[in-house]
Amino acid sequence: MPMDYMSDLNDAQKMAVTTLDGPLLVLSGAGTGKTRVLTSRVAHILYTGAAYPWQILALTFTNKAANEMRFRVAQYGEIAHLCGDLWMGTFHSMCLRILRANYMAAGLRRDFIIYGDDDQRALLKRVINNLGLDVKEYSPSDWVERISNIKDKGITDFEKLELSPIAHKILNAYNNELSNMGAVDFGDIILFVLKLFEQNPEILSKYQNQFKYILVDEFQDTNAAQMNLLKMLTRNRENPNICCVGDDDQSIYSWRGAEIRNILEFEKTYPGTKIIRLEINYRSTPNILGAANSLIKNNMGRLGKDLRASNTESNGEPVYVMTLPSDWDEARFVSDTIIRNAHDNYSLFALLIRAGSLSRTFEEEFTSRGIPYRLVGATKFYDRAEIRDAIAYTRLLVYPFDDISFERIISKPRRGFGDGAIAKLRATGKSLIDALKITKLTSKQQIAADEFLSAFDFDWQSMAPKDAVQQLLEQSGYLRMWRESKDVDANERLEHIRELINSVVAKYDTIPEFLEHAALMMTDDNDNELDDKNLVSIMTIHAAKGLEFDTVFLPAWEEGIFPNENKSDADIEEERRLAYVAITRARTRAIITNAMVRTVFGQRVYQLPSRFINEIDKRYVCVNGNRMQDKNPTTQIKPKFKSESVVGKMVMHNEMGSGVVIAENDKTLTVAFKTRGIKNVARDFVKFI
Repeated sequence: MPMDYMSDLNDAQKMAVTTLDGPLLVLSGAGTGKTRVLTSRVAHILYTGAAYPWQILALTFTNKAANEMRFRVAQYGEIAHLCGDLWMGTFHSMCLRILRANYMAAGLRRDFIIYGDDDQRALLKRVINNLGLDVKEYSPSDWVERISNIKDKGITDFEKLELSPIAHKILNAYNNELSNMGAVDFGDIILFVLKLFEQNPEILSKYQNQFKYILVDEFQDTNAAQMNLLKMLTRNRENPNICCVGDDDQSIYSWRGAEIRNILEFEKTYPGTKIIRLEINYRSTPNILGAANSLIKNNMGRLGKDLRASNTESNGEPVYVMTLPSDWDEARFVSDTIIRNAHDNYSLFALLIRAGSLSRTFEEEFTSRGIPYRLVGATKFYDRAEIRDAIAYTRLLVYPFDDISFERIISKPRRGFGDGAIAKLRATGKSLIDALKITKLTSKQQIAADEFLSAFDFDWQSMAPKDAVQQLLEQSGYLRMWRESKDVDANERLEHIRELINSVVAKYDTIPEFLEHAALMMTDDNDNELDDKNLVSIMTIHAAKGLEFDTVFLPAWEEGIFPNENKSDADIEEERRLAYVAITRARTRAIITNAMVRTVFGQRVYQLPSRFINEIDKRYVCVNGNRMQDKNPTTQIKPKFKSESVVGKMVMHNEMGSGVVIAENDKTLTVAFKTRGIKNVARDFVKFI
């Protein structure tokens, strides 16, 4: 039936689909069916004959989103054959299509190529060297990111940029090299279209007349260059038919150029804009949505909306907030809850973390408890290159015959041992480290070899494993290599290594015990035996945007972690939007946890709960097993999720007052009392509050 695309739409969705004249901003909250609205709107335009398919420009941020939209439109019966003529895709793919059709006017070769990050780094290394600059001081990796940020601003005349003379030299030399090789980088794709339109008004006019309807998905994520493109395509149009769908409360990508003002100032950019709010959520329970709404209302920079659940028969479970004694207790609590509730269906659970470095305790606990998991959009702790390097150094210390480890680390840092030198060592028939001691080398190689060998020449067996590994990595120059590196992620790599030494190696009595543990952590055998879909997902909150899970764990909601330290007011608002995104990923259950003590680089750090916890309306939460109402405790309720442990719950003692349970056994509890410190008390002498 031609009108199938209108079935089951609510009133606000129907209005968004059928409002075709003039600028339209659709504020689509989490789980309110924005993809359905966009695809139905395209179908409505085609079915009503308002435009031909090639007169519709639908812009997305991912190819997956574009493919999903195209697939859904094709399901609407008799218009399926028109989908091939739609201009539907990412900003970059649509701009690339324009450049291919107008390459001469854009000043490009017909067969111009596109350079990715690796190509850019290699090219920048050559450019920086040619300018007589030190690549250690002017890191190619840093410059890939810096140039991308510059081009995302949509400024086509680089001479107008306020840059240092050296920065201008690098940028100009890099762009000249790109041009000489007939290449563009990713940031150039939109920028070259902007230049094309500026310099060729007739080409701009052609596309302005062609695109009768423009639709934009995830509008809150647009950067300056993308917004400039939209403005050019709608320039001099009295009442442009541009429909942008987005959620100002989910704008969480400012660090990669997204500008929330694009959505906040949409009415200013397009006078006469009609705003339609999609507020019926088809994903989460009323309590989850109430918690999210009450949190995000603390932001000043928003257009405002209130999500409400489509199913109001039950409010659902409250949002659980649990305070645990330590980060390891937090990991054990999460593991216990998953084991008791999974019933072999692990895909229902997700762990959403603020930063990748928070995954380690959960990875180790999940592995030891046999909970299958995968990291989404991140690298497992033991799969990180710097962790594997550190382990390789340690293995070679304990097992000098380990040639695999030798080959991995001999050039980290660089020591002048290429393939030829390694072949020469192999020819001796001895282990590579033994061959290094007897093989005749060049004078430069000999100096490097002596320094390398001396790093392993100490009595590590008489030392604490933590101290031995620390000394090895210091003496070998590996830690110095990262300290002196100009790579963007060098500090993060050093943090990971410190985490390994101070929080992992330190737990073991001997280095061989640690190496056995590490070998088990690095194996992928268990994953290979499992259905890929039956896994607990661990991911950053950024990576979770657009996803949903039955139960969501939100750990480490602590000041200094979430929100991060030293943030401006604008940054805090973005962190709060990130918290809003995190809560609204949950369908039926959201569990927020925070630790009283967290181990950071081997040091016990006392933590305060995140301000975001206190900003959630207490009507929607259950804190440490107690349901809160109007900021006053009411009767204790038993969480619907199965968790037998009382660790983290509040208790009252007649003499010692109130406190939090931090450990338990059959008859006694260890309680951190507010005024009396940590005490062991009999279970029978406390009351849970």
